[in-house]
Amino acid sequence: MIALGRSLLSFACIALPTALAFNIPFRNLHRKLHLAPSYAVAGNNLEGVDVTVKATDLDDSLGLSPEEKTVVNIHRVCSPSVVYVTSVLSSSSPVSTRTRRGRKKAGSNNSQKQKNKLPNGMSLGSGSGFVIDSEGYIVTNYHVVQRAYESNQAVLQYEKFWDDLAKNTTKNIKDKFSFSSSNVVDNVEGVLNRTVNAITGRENNETEVLPAGVFVRFGENGETDGSVTSYYSCEIVDVKKELDIAVLKVMESSDKMNNILRPMEYGSSSNLVVGQSLLAIGNPFGLDRTITSGLVSATGRSVTGVAGNQIKNCIQTDCAINPGNSGGPLLNLKGEVVGVNTMIISASGSSSGIGFAVPGDSVKESADKIIELDKQRRLRNAKRKGRGWLGAAVATSSLEESLRKRLLS
Repeated sequence: MIALGRSLLSFACIALPTALAFNIPFRNLHRKLHLAPSYAVAGNNLEGVDVTVKATDLDDSLGLSPEEKTVVNIHRVCSPSVVYVTSVLSSSSPVSTRTRRGRKKAGSNNSQKQKNKLPNGMSLGSGSGFVIDSEGYIVTNYHVVQRAYESNQAVLQYEKFWDDLAKNTTKNIKDKFSFSSSNVVDNVEGVLNRTVNAITGRENNETEVLPAGVFVRFGENGETDGSVTSYYSCEIVDVKKELDIAVLKVMESSDKMNNILRPMEYGSSSNLVVGQSLLAIGNPFGLDRTITSGLVSATGRSVTGVAGNQIKNCIQTDCAINPGNSGGPLLNLKGEVVGVNTMIISASGSSSGIGFAVPGDSVKESADKIIELDKQRRLRNAKRKGRGWLGAAVATSSLEESLRKRLLS
C-alpha cells in the first residue's frame, strides 16, 4: 500500500505565484476540499432518485438520464462549497531571518492580506477541503496542513520554553531571597522578561505572527480581486492525527463570507453497501472543483494513517483520486458527505482505481467536538457567557459516591 505521501512526483507547484518545478512528497500534494451548501434541501425527487441537494432545472433536450441529472445537480449545488487548501512558509519568517528587531508585526503583511493574495514564500503542501459550518469552519486532511502545523507548533513550544523559564526563575528568586522592597522583585522580573523577548525575537506590545500560514480559495466562482482569485487566511483550529483530519477556520469576517460559506451535509457512512454509487469533488493537480464518479468497492477497510495507527472502517472506492484530492469529500447520490478522501494504492502515484476515505461518521463526531470547543473558547475570550446546557445521565457507582460525599460534606 502506498499512500500519496510516500512517493515522489516531479510537478509544477501551483501554490506559488510563479510555477516552480521540483520534487516533494506526494503527501504534500494529495489534498482535496469539498463543501456542501447551506441551502441544501432534503426531499427533492429527481425521476425516482431521492436527492438531498436542491434540484436545478435541466433542459430536456440535453437527453440526460435520471442518473446523469442527479450527478449534474449535485455538482452544481455542492461544488461551491469545495475549497483549495494551501500552506506557505513566509519568506519573511522569523525562523530564518531573525534580526535584532525581532518578529514582524502582524500588520506588516496587511497590504497583501487586504488584497487576499498568497504571501511570498515556500509552499508547504496543498489539497482540498469542504465547509462544514456557516461560521467558516472547514475540514481537510491533516497531512495537507501537516508541515504548516508542525512548523507553527515548533515555534510555540520554543517560546513556551523561554516563558516558563522566566516564570520559574522569578519564582525561585522570590522564594530564596527576601527583598525589603517589592520594586526590586519587579525590576528583576522586568529584566528577565526583556531577556526572554530578546532571545525569542519578540517585542513588547506586538502581536506575533507564526511562520507558516494556511490559505483557502473558493474556486473560479469565489470573490476575486481583478483577475486574481482571492485567498483567505485560515487558522488551524485543531487536528485529529488518528483520523488524518484537521479543522480550519476562515479568519475573514463571517458577514463578508455569507454568500460563499455553504456548509455540506453529512450522510451515514455506516449504511453504505458495496456497489453503491459515489462521487468525489476536489482539486486534483490544482484543477478546481473536479468531479469523479465510482462505486463503493469495499467497506470496513483498515489503513495506516499519518499518525502510524490503523484507521478503521475506511471506505474503498474506485472514484478517481489523484494528488490534490486529499481532504475532499466523498459523496453519496444525495449529495451528502460519507467520507473524506485520504490515500490511494498506486504504483505510479496517480489513480489506479483503489482509493480510501476516512468514514464520514467518525469525521463528523470528531469535527463537531473540535468546533464546539473552539466556539466556547471564542465566547470566553470575548468575555461573553457561554451557551446554556441542560441534560441528564445515569450516574455510575463512582459518580454516585462522589455526589454523596459532596452532599454530606
